[in-house]
Amino acid sequence: MKRKVATAGKLRLSPNEEAMLLKEEYERRRKLRLQQVREQQKYIASQIRQKVKQRKEEQLHQLEEALRAEWQKAQEEKMKALEELYLSSLRAIGEGHRQAKENEPDLEALAKQAE
Repeated sequence: MKRKVATAGKLRLSPNEEAMLLKEEYERRRKLRLQQVREQQKYIASQIRQKVKQRKEEQLHQLEEALRAEWQKAQEEKMKALEELYLSSLRAIGEGHRQAKENEPDLEALAKQAE
């Protein structure tokens, strides 16, 4: 009798209830694992997007620097060409006066020829 009284205090689950509890625990763990995996995927995807964005910004920065250097080089070449043109124009001013003096008729020679 004592034995039955001692075991009567402990209630045992039926096999169906035990199976149902195990199944619920399995489903709970499964859902938790799915949530963890989804969170990991979101984190990995955000890291990939961030890396792609950073790489794109770096490429744009490199392109900007290359274009800026090319533009500065072109500007320097234009400046040199304009400077040369300016200097040649300054030299040409004096050249015109010299040519005019050289082509000036020698009045004395013409007067002697006329005589």
